[in-house]
Amino acid sequence: MKKLLFLPFISLLLGACSGNDVTTSFSSIDIIIGENPHLVTLHTPVQSAFINDKKENVNLYARGVEELSRPTKPQISWDKGIGGYKITLSEYEDYSTSFLYQTSDTSYSFTNLKIDTTYYYKVEDDLSIIKEDYFVTSNEIIRTMYVSGVTNVRDLGGYMVDGYRTKQGLIYRGGRLNQNSTEVVTNKINEKGMKTMLEDIKLSSEIDLRYVENNEVGMLTEGVGVLGESVRYYQCPMTYSAGNVTGEDNDASLRKVFTILGDESNYPTYFHCSIGTDRTGYVAWLINAVIGVEEEYLWKDYLFSNFANIGGSRNVDTIKNGYVKDISTYAGSSLEEKANRYLLDKGVKQSDIDTLRNMMKGA
Repeated sequence: MKKLLFLPFISLLLGACSGNDVTTSFSSIDIIIGENPHLVTLHTPVQSAFINDKKENVNLYARGVEELSRPTKPQISWDKGIGGYKITLSEYEDYSTSFLYQTSDTSYSFTNLKIDTTYYYKVEDDLSIIKEDYFVTSNEIIRTMYVSGVTNVRDLGGYMVDGYRTKQGLIYRGGRLNQNSTEVVTNKINEKGMKTMLEDIKLSSEIDLRYVENNEVGMLTEGVGVLGESVRYYQCPMTYSAGNVTGEDNDASLRKVFTILGDESNYPTYFHCSIGTDRTGYVAWLINAVIGVEEEYLWKDYLFSNFANIGGSRNVDTIKNGYVKDISTYAGSSLEEKANRYLLDKGVKQSDIDTLRNMMKGA
């Protein structure tokens, strides 16, 4: 297939700061430049500014009071054809595994793309292929996600470990899918968000870290959650107070989380508490630490919650004297080794840790 480059005009406006969706658009002009594909950014300018700055400066960019966490939406366009259009998008040039989309417009915006990935696409009308090309998403960290009705969603994969990226599309973190403390189960996730979770992400399990005894879970019980019978719903209740999630009361739930992650049939999985920041941040830190992700990346992932509507900001001081300090006291020449010993001390099985590593770091 002939490789072409889009001459881009970027509409990555700082209107992101108002909580509006932000779109990266391509021009309709194709320019042949040999083997160099166009690089598409998936972050808004304000997201990129934080990722490239010191972690201590997070509150210069976001304070947790508006929705700024969503990725950009790269857009392709094409000449008018006959009838409606079918778009096929794939990570493989032979389209062996692909997503199919339909539209009556002469443009289409993609969302929730993986970072550092080549995407091939073709556009067909009722008679023929109108356009066929490819683009590459930029080499970044933090794969942000848009799940309609839910805040603070991102992929735990995509970080560099030992020279390669951990797998994307297996473990997701975020906010609650239904309202807290209601007497009748009331969804926050809407129909569009459900479609993303079930058809695009293809979730196998949901791990809920919210407390059960006070009905924080909004009348849900173990087994089936708001996503339906096709997604296993697990309750692993944890308490949280003033930055502390490491008490013995939470150890049993922590062991259960890693037992779930130790079962390959539970992937892809989505774990969350209420706003996807504190209890979720604790579990996310441990997952990525124990597979070898650098601590600087763990900080950026934790603090990125400020880009979501979580009701207030977080900073380095929020957790540095909590679980971050606790993990650092364990023996080991690396954070990975310290986190491994920390989990074993909490009663997590080494076999479950090994399964997690194999899933996230495997070929």
